[in-house]
Amino acid sequence: MVIPTFNEKENIGVLIKKIQDVFEEGEIEGSILVIDDNSPDGTAEVAGEMASRYGNIRILKRKGKLGLGSAYREGFGIALRTMKADIVFEMDADLSHDPSFIPEFIRRLNEGCEMVVGSRHIPGGKIQGWSLYRHLVSSTANTLAKTALDLGVSDVTTGFRAYRAETLRKIKYETIDSESYGFQIETLFRCARRGLRVGEVPITFKDRRAGASKLGKKEILQFIGNVCRLFVTRLTGW
Repeated sequence: MVIPTFNEKENIGVLIKKIQDVFEEGEIEGSILVIDDNSPDGTAEVAGEMASRYGNIRILKRKGKLGLGSAYREGFGIALRTMKADIVFEMDADLSHDPSFIPEFIRRLNEGCEMVVGSRHIPGGKIQGWSLYRHLVSSTANTLAKTALDLGVSDVTTGFRAYRAETLRKIKYETIDSESYGFQIETLFRCARRGLRVGEVPITFKDRRAGASKLGKKEILQFIGNVCRLFVTRLTGW
């Protein structure tokens, strides 16, 4: 489980405990990798306390707020090369993603999917606690990306995902230079271009109750720019 964090002190301990419970109940041999971008609120310290309680937690403290895309690139590299993971998950640290869905992701991968996304927009999926503005932003982003890039997935911006280790190698994750939420789009885009099988699992997405959202105007503009760049790539075949 690769979990990027920035100022998630109030959430990270609760999330780790929930993941550990799922691992234990499902007899899953799993590990947790927290990638912290020098959170001033002490997120890394809380994660460190959890690591002292459990033996399957690793924490990478970075020198500053380097971004979501770079956190996943670095985290995936550690998961594959150092931790020798067969399956790599990504999820948010703000408790919006429920770890209870983890076994269903694994089941779909075992059925032959090469990547699985947690979808809020298929039967059984739902969103709780969002404002009309957040619904509008998410719907617009999904429609724009799906139309421009033909990704064949209902929820292209979801950050709850699981990959086979070989899938990450096939899409050359380390060369993805998109940042923020554009990273999620480009991983799907590369899977689609290589004809990889992507499955969807319905999830219930709960808006954060503690901490501040990381979605701002900068992230929205980066997302639009990434979609436009990938659209040109799709048209030209570059």
